[in-house]
Amino acid sequence: MLLVEEQRSLIEKIVKGNKNFRGNEDLFEDFCSEAFQKSYMIFNSSSNIQKIESYVTKVVHTSILSVLKNSGRVRRTNDGFVPTKEIKVPDFSSNAVVKPNVLGPDFILDFPDPKESAEEILITKDCLQRIADSVCVIHKELPNQNFLEIFYMRYIKGLKQAEIAKNLNLSQSEISKRLMQLSKLISNFLDGSRS
Repeated sequence: MLLVEEQRSLIEKIVKGNKNFRGNEDLFEDFCSEAFQKSYMIFNSSSNIQKIESYVTKVVHTSILSVLKNSGRVRRTNDGFVPTKEIKVPDFSSNAVVKPNVLGPDFILDFPDPKESAEEILITKDCLQRIADSVCVIHKELPNQNFLEIFYMRYIKGLKQAEIAKNLNLSQSEISKRLMQLSKLISNFLDGSRS
C-alpha cells in the first residue's frame, strides 16, 4: 500500500509541475487518474521510483494532453497541440437573414488560440470569423446539405470522415464530396466578399 501511495504522490508532483497544468487545475484528478492507469505497467516493472521517474514524466505529459484533448481544451494540429477558444456563431432556428459577425446563443465553434503578435491575432480572428460567417450563410442557403454540421464535426471537433458519415447516416464518400463542395463554396464566398 505504501508503494501505491508513493506512486500516486510522484504522479501528483509531476502533474503539478507540467506546463499544461496551469490554467487547467480543475482537471487535476483526471490528469492523475489517466497517468496512473497508463503508468501501471512501468510501476510494476521496477520498485525504485527514482529510476523510473523520467518514464513516468513522459507518461504524465501524454496523459495530460489526452485529457485536455478529450475535454476540448486543446486541438491537435500539424504544429502539435494548441489551446482552443470558443467563438459563437449564429442561431439558425429563426428565418432571420444571417449577417456577418452577428453572434447567436446556440452554436459554439472552437478555434485555436493563436500565440502571435496582436496584429497577427486580429488578422487570424478576422479570417476565422469570415470562414465561420461563410459557412453559416452557406448553411442558410443549402440547409439540406448538412454543411454546417459537417464543418463543425470535421474542423472543430476533429472527427474523421467515417465518424461524420456514421453520425449523419451518410456514406463516407458523400461526406468527402460535401467537404470538397464546402471548400469551394467557402472559397467563392470569401473571393466575393473581398473589396
